[in-house]
Amino acid sequence: MPFDLPYIIQQIASQFGTVSDCVQMTPILHGVLERNNVWRLEIAGKTYLLKQHLNAQPIGESTFTPFQIESSALAMLHQAGCHVPKIVWKSDPALCLLLEWCGEATLDELAQLKQCKHPGFIQAQLTEILKPVSINVIREFCRIENAFAKHTDAIAPYVYPLDYSDFLHRTMQTMLDQGRQTMSYLARLSGLQRQETIDTIWLDLSDRLHGTAPTLGSLDYNARNVMINQEKPTFIDFASVGWDWGERRLVQSLNSIGANCKGGNFVSLLDSEIVGIYASEASNYRKNCSKSEITVRVDYHHLLFYLIAIYQLVSAIARPNTAENQAFLKAWGDAKARLSRAVNLLADSRLSDHPYALRLRELIAEFREGLKIG
Repeated sequence: MPFDLPYIIQQIASQFGTVSDCVQMTPILHGVLERNNVWRLEIAGKTYLLKQHLNAQPIGESTFTPFQIESSALAMLHQAGCHVPKIVWKSDPALCLLLEWCGEATLDELAQLKQCKHPGFIQAQLTEILKPVSINVIREFCRIENAFAKHTDAIAPYVYPLDYSDFLHRTMQTMLDQGRQTMSYLARLSGLQRQETIDTIWLDLSDRLHGTAPTLGSLDYNARNVMINQEKPTFIDFASVGWDWGERRLVQSLNSIGANCKGGNFVSLLDSEIVGIYASEASNYRKNCSKSEITVRVDYHHLLFYLIAIYQLVSAIARPNTAENQAFLKAWGDAKARLSRAVNLLADSRLSDHPYALRLRELIAEFREGLKIG
């Protein structure tokens, strides 16, 4: 339960020289779900976001709570000129942050319009709107990634305590294993045998991704954590920071899941132009990492992202009676529609000219023909 919410509102009202009755508060929704720790506040004609951290305990062996981690990360990023929420007021005892309002819609919500029949837009208009938004998101993503790289020492005390060498190796291997199982599954269902070709491609994919150096940043990254105000993006949620692959963060930030949204499905905002912009900018501040190499890594992470999505769908469908899988399938909605979309995004996206990535997508297109997925 929230920590004495009426008292928090009273404190905020006092800070603004008004009374609690003059503060209008409404909950924030994620799809159809109401979040229990964030609220929209209207004070003297201006809008703010009130966020309360429900976990008051330090993270692992760290001496810092999520509230302290986010407060410090936001302060550093804001000072570095990044588009993150400005802290207007905070309460250490209540673990509350009052943040500037950064927009009415998340990137996830905006992207979902692209795949829904919306009376106010046509497909071409939505594509035209989302293109500059996506490019701005890429540039801001790079600005934040670069800021973390420049302030590694300052952020180091707040990093989630893990043996990252071992953890990331195991994480990547799990992803690779699930992706490879999905390829075999699609091949078997389509009646085609391409195992030797897949094995050859998978060796390059595995070696390349296992050999990628991680970057420092948020550990909670997805399209819902990017707010859009007109065409300006603001990245939110830095309560947990640590090491992960920049390309993985990028792919998950620029691919909309639409969970718990009516009619939600996968939407990718990545194309070769946008990936090229990221690779060009990232290669300027990444040591010994070329634009072409970053481009291939993004392409491979994009492939893995949707292969793993199919793996998760198939696994949940195979055991639909567990509480976890029931919640998963409810959040994702029409499993058949999602399976079809994931296969199409795998087959039809072209994010690089790397021969193995192109061949893997060609194979998936062949499997799609055998599966009769349209």
